[in-house]
Amino acid sequence: MSDFQNQPEASENDAADAVASTPFQMHSGAEILAEWSETATPTRRNAVYAALFSMVDRTLFRTHQLVDDYWRPAELFVSIKDDLVLKVRINSFDSFDVIYVGEWEQAPGFEFVRPRP
Repeated sequence: MSDFQNQPEASENDAADAVASTPFQMHSGAEILAEWSETATPTRRNAVYAALFSMVDRTLFRTHQLVDDYWRPAELFVSIKDDLVLKVRINSFDSFDVIYVGEWEQAPGFEFVRPRP
C-alpha cells in the first residue's frame, strides 16, 4: 500500500473548521471608537470592548443580543446595555468594521429595526 493510500481522508469541513478557528479582525472603525470613548464612562467602554473581543473570538453570536439591519444584510446591531448599541458590518469570513457606537435612537438604520416576536 502506498503512503497516499494511508493518508486519512480530508474532512468536508476542513475549510469551514479553518475559517471558524481564524479570529475576526477589525478592519476599520478605530476612529469611531476613539471619538465615542472620549465621553463614555469606563463601564460603558468596558462593555463595548467586551463585545468587540467577543466578535474577534467569534463568540459574539452566543454572548450578545443581535438585531439584523434588514436594509443592509451585512450589518447588525449588537445590544450592549439598555440604551447602548454597537453596529458592525461583516466584510468577509475574517474581518469586520465598526459602523457606530452610541445610543439606539441615533444609530444609522435604527428607524428600520423591527422588534423580534
